[in-house]
Order: sequence, then structure tokens, then C-alpha cells
Amino acid sequence: MSKKMGVGLLVAVLANCSLAQSDARLIRLATLEWPPFTGLLLPKEGVSTYIATTVAKAAGFRLLSASFAWTKTVENGEKNPDFEGYFPAYFSLEREAACHLSQSIGSSVLGVATLKSTPIKWTKLADLQIHRIGVVDGYLNGEAFDAAIKDQRQPVEVAPSDAVNIAKLRAGKIRGIVVDKNVLDYTLYKLKDNGSVVFNPRPIARLSLHVCFKRTSAGQSMRDAFDGALKQTDIVKLEQAYFAQMFSVR
Repeated sequence: MSKKMGVGLLVAVLANCSLAQSDARLIRLATLEWPPFTGLLLPKEGVSTYIATTVAKAAGFRLLSASFAWTKTVENGEKNPDFEGYFPAYFSLEREAACHLSQSIGSSVLGVATLKSTPIKWTKLADLQIHRIGVVDGYLNGEAFDAAIKDQRQPVEVAPSDAVNIAKLRAGKIRGIVVDKNVLDYTLYKLKDNGSVVFNPRPIARLSLHVCFKRTSAGQSMRDAFDGALKQTDIVKLEQAYFAQMFSVR
């Protein structure tokens, strides 16, 4: 089954489920293709999907998800009546005001990746401002970096996905990109990259990941039930087991 067909089938299932009013224990979430956190072709559809599904089941719900581009994911999760929310979402004050955020279902280390042959040397974020850095449309990049973008102090080049940014970097079309370390490691692992790309050990942000439930009374009830089960779940253990299996670590 192609990824395109898989998304279409999932959307069809979600549309049908929206008509099934008797199935009150369903959580329908919009998501994105963001390996290894989420992805239709990943084991258990990604580590974040695995964790969210496990927690939802413990709370008495069945979780269904469908993938879109990130900006469409947020739009569907917040406004589309066929969805109860979206995930995985970085924490921000704006997002907290827009939806009922769950407790953390994981974390993300963001940093700057470059070609090994042409590294960017920096000690503070201001040092990056002489370079045009690749970012993904709609993604948060940490408060300080995003503030520099907003104030037009940090030149950026916007791409639709991490996959596009990584491809541009490997092709030498951009000097550096902002990317999550797990996303970069997984992508390079699948590409059998020979070490051409390096991740600067100095992170630009460490962000928590959450499920964003609609800011409604029903969304709040789902969030509260989800968080109750999340407190009883060892997500670090689930994450470690997932990556051990994915990368065949023994």
C-alpha cells in the first residue's frame, strides 16, 4: 500500500467514524509524517503514535490518526469537526491558549545540522545570523530562535518538511538547517548516509511534545482522562524499547 493510499484510507475511516455517534470512546487526531515520531510506514506508526495509542487505550479510548502537512494538521486539529485534536505538538504559550494540552508524551532536542565538510561554528544564537538557516513551515524552533526570525535578525529559508530540508543540506543547497536530532538520525540511518551530515552538540532548544485537544468541554474531558492514564505510564521505557527495536540495538 502506498503512503498516499494509506492516508486516503485513514481519512475515509475518520469520515465514517464521524458519523458513528455511538462510538463515544474514539479519539481522532490529525498528525503528520515526521519519522521517527510519526509516520504511516513506521512500526506502530511512530514512537509518538505508539505512546499516544498506549496511553489512550489505558484511558479507555481508541486512537485513530490521519497525516497531513503540518499547517493542515494544526488547522484540522483545531477546527475540523472530524478531529478531536492533533499531535505531536511542541509546547508554547500560544498553543496552550489555543487548545487543551496534555502532559508531555516525549521530548525533542532541536539543533543545527550542517555538512561535515562545511560546519558552522557558533557559541551563541547571534552567531548564526550571518547564515541563512533552513526551517520547516509552521514548526516552532525555540523561543529565542523564533524571536530572531520574527525580528528579521535571523535569515531563514522555509521548506515544507524536514525531509526536504535534509535533502537540500546533503545536496549543498543550504548551509545549515534546524532539525530534531532523532529526526535527523533516523533519516540519515534510512538513507545509509556515510557521515556527510553532522549535528552540532549545542542545542538551540529542548521542547516537550504534547497532544493538543480541542479547547472545548469535550476536549478538556478527553485531555483529563488521557493525562490520568499518562501519569501511570512509563513513557521513557516505551520510548527506549521502541528505538531499541527500530535501530536493532541489543
